[in-house]
Amino acid sequence: MATARFVRSAGLWLIVGALIQLVSASVQAVFPVPPGSSQFVIRNGIVAISHVPVLIGMVGLSRSGAAGSGWLAKLGLGITLLGSALLIPFELTLLLNIALGELLLGLYAPLIGIGLVLMGMAVLRARRWPGWQRLVPLLCGLYPFLVLIPAFAASGGPNFWAIAGWQVPFVLLGLALHTEARIPQSSQPVVVA
Repeated sequence: MATARFVRSAGLWLIVGALIQLVSASVQAVFPVPPGSSQFVIRNGIVAISHVPVLIGMVGLSRSGAAGSGWLAKLGLGITLLGSALLIPFELTLLLNIALGELLLGLYAPLIGIGLVLMGMAVLRARRWPGWQRLVPLLCGLYPFLVLIPAFAASGGPNFWAIAGWQVPFVLLGLALHTEARIPQSSQPVVVA
């Protein structure tokens, strides 16, 4: 029961973090702030902090058992957790060095995308979540390759509307975690050693 309670809570944390990022990216798209300004520091500090509840959500996904316990789930989880954990210092690097921060953030989308595609495939194979919930981790992983990276390439830099749009699947993933936190007795949460 404690695991199910943690997974439900992690789902709510993921929703909160994703909504903060959705609002932040939308505001940046409409009212851009110049790098190095005090508004830039405040906004990026808030965004960096908002990645903590998203990381909690990714831990919740791993503990949900939705992906099963096979090698695909373990590999996907490892990459996803690594990418989610690295995003916090990557975001903070922007405050010290814009060029390095943008380079590091450019690595994040493919890294987390690959991890979530693998997790999404594992969730589909495990068949532990019914309905739309089964598709959400894969949607989170495919978004960078289908929308985010092409939008960045087309605009020649960060596309904040595409970043805001990526938060919608994460909100749905948080909702899936919150509603599907019933852990089957036969399932084991994925643990990366």
